[in-house]
Amino acid sequence: MQVRKTSAFALYVGSYLPLGLVMLVQDIDVASVGRGVCAPTGLLHRACGLPFLHPSWSLGTVAVAIACLLVTLWTLRAIGSPHQIRVAEAKHVPADLINYAMPYIVSFMGLDFASPTRLLGFGVFFVWIFWITYRSGQIVMNPILIVFGWRLYEIKYSYLQSVEPLVGRALSRQHVGPNKIYRMGSLQDVIIIRELEQGGTNG
Repeated sequence: MQVRKTSAFALYVGSYLPLGLVMLVQDIDVASVGRGVCAPTGLLHRACGLPFLHPSWSLGTVAVAIACLLVTLWTLRAIGSPHQIRVAEAKHVPADLINYAMPYIVSFMGLDFASPTRLLGFGVFFVWIFWITYRSGQIVMNPILIVFGWRLYEIKYSYLQSVEPLVGRALSRQHVGPNKIYRMGSLQDVIIIRELEQGGTNG
């Protein structure tokens, strides 16, 4: 299954939710927090404001990232798995999934909504890395998926109708072991593996 550029961009943005949360925390107005908690009625009557220096930017960034992460989870759930494969070898490679976006997140923890030139530079970098990731076929490699039970594997497999060995990277919410049959779909160059339904052939 190939994804359109707009959908791929949404999948990519979701992987930067940790950066959005870091920037949200850095945008907290300490002086405002020190004056006490603002009641919801105060917000409605504009008697007080949210305790952020740039609330529209900081809250908006987190909201967009959360929405894009939900798109990612929905996309993975919606992918069909019409093929059956027999896995000969499976190796869990969690570090590859963790390392996918974390270096970029750490590199830009110093971003500030009050520094438009830094934000602009990050925007150029962000789009450039997205394009590289999209062209590489690894757009679904989101380290936050680990939190939702997804695991990354390197597998050696073959289709049931063929004996030709193939090698690929697979995401699955189940433990993937050798000498077992699974249902398979794909998103760009990443395989999505699911267990057989009841009554399926295994072994």
